[in-house]
Amino acid sequence: MDGTGGSGGGAATAAYGRAVVYHEKLPRRWSVATVTVLALWVAYQGSILLPEDSTVWFVILGGSAFLALVLNAVPLSKRVYHRIRLRDGQLTVGRETIAVESLTAASLREAREQPTDAEFAASLAARSREEIAEMRRRSGAAVPTRIMGGGWSVPLGMDQIVVENVQGEPLLIATHDRAALLDALTRAHEG
Repeated sequence: MDGTGGSGGGAATAAYGRAVVYHEKLPRRWSVATVTVLALWVAYQGSILLPEDSTVWFVILGGSAFLALVLNAVPLSKRVYHRIRLRDGQLTVGRETIAVESLTAASLREAREQPTDAEFAASLAARSREEIAEMRRRSGAAVPTRIMGGGWSVPLGMDQIVVENVQGEPLLIATHDRAALLDALTRAHEG
């Protein structure tokens, strides 16, 4: 009973919350595409410039490496700050780890009812200017929700859920698969 299986029959004697394993895979298409295009560009330039103009080729190589870093800054920050792993009853988001037991069951149920970002944007579009001004006033007076793992905000292309720990602190988690994360957290918390 190593506790790394899923919900199989052998996990009955182990704590079920410790048996739940979840890893959120981050998309890689953008990074692979940009690095491939830049590598092909550098190889093509090398076939033209080398060996006579090696200095120019090294400048192109350095510029392409810098451009690859700039074009992939957001995917790299997602990997550092928003990579989600759930194992052995511990939730790790980026570089921060908390026990799943420290999350309240009520907040996990409420997180299922929270609107997605698209639903929230649609509801804002249907509101009047006065309602939006009132919402801004109330949100300005509220304590800001801390983003688990760090970072300034939820990156583009990611959804968010807000859960609460037993101390009453709201925690925002940026995720690519909201339903799967909530399912894994609920199963781990119930165990």
